Amino acid sequence: MMDMMVIVRTMLKLFLILCTGYGLNKAGIFDEYVNKKISSLIVNLTSPLLVIASVAGIETDSRSFVLKLIGAGILMYACFIIIGIIITRILPFPEKDRSVYQCMCVFANTSFMGYPVIQSILGTEAIFYTGMLHMAFSIYVYTYGVMCLTAGKDDHFTFNFKALLTPGFLLSILAVFIYLLNIPLPELITDTAETIGSVTSPLSMMMIGSSLAMYPLKNSLSDWHSYMFAAVRLLLIPAVTACVCRLIHLDAYYSAIAIIINGMPVASMTLMLATQYNANKEVVTRNIVVTTLLSVITIPLITALFAA
Repeated sequence: MMDMMVIVRTMLKLFLILCTGYGLNKAGIFDEYVNKKISSLIVNLTSPLLVIASVAGIETDSRSFVLKLIGAGILMYACFIIIGIIITRILPFPEKDRSVYQCMCVFANTSFMGYPVIQSILGTEAIFYTGMLHMAFSIYVYTYGVMCLTAGKDDHFTFNFKALLTPGFLLSILAVFIYLLNIPLPELITDTAETIGSVTSPLSMMMIGSSLAMYPLKNSLSDWHSYMFAAVRLLLIPAVTACVCRLIHLDAYYSAIAIIINGMPVASMTLMLATQYNANKEVVTRNIVVTTLLSVITIPLITALFAA
């Protein structure tokens, strides 16, 4: 059983780091340029190295389980797509923005916020399983995500295979091979990877806080659609995840990983793609702000209800 006070303290600690990033932006130390550089550093280096470092601490004879986890992640994202389509038909979201809401429903902030939260609550070893479960993120975001954000526009979706081959994705693939082939890594390598990867948590939260400082909070917090969507993204999806985990009798440890990580706020990658493809950035921005702020409350809540 998880100690709920530990989880609450963890979320408060991460929130204070987020506030630090917010203050650094207002003080002029962080800005949009710094945020982009830090984001690139996290995605392409520190986060993947954290996954590789987590491999060293895993002891299991069931190597095929990782392949099952990757396959489960592919199916999981397909289910998210179905949920997004149904939800945007049932709830009164503006019709012109339905495809944007569908995209936000599918993609959560697994790297920037998910990894720090999972590491703090469940330990470094859980990072590897989280990375495997959400390896499909990169594939779906550059296919289905782009399709959603270009819906009804002249710049129709075109698949770009090179977009998938980011350093972060390739390092995650490397972590899979290291695990499956049981390749022993020198202690110096694992220690270095762990040291670099350990900065992922504070850097991620400060970057999120700095990003929030550049958004119009008043406008974001006044849109009631954002709160309705937050209930879907932060409560409904992890609740559905919990039901599925119980139906298939998944081990409590892996269930907790899936439930908590699926309760993360809207992915910042959605905003990056919305900017690139001229989608409704305002809607994405508002929902990132609202879901990120509310997640400080909802993550301990869903952990207590479904993962404890």
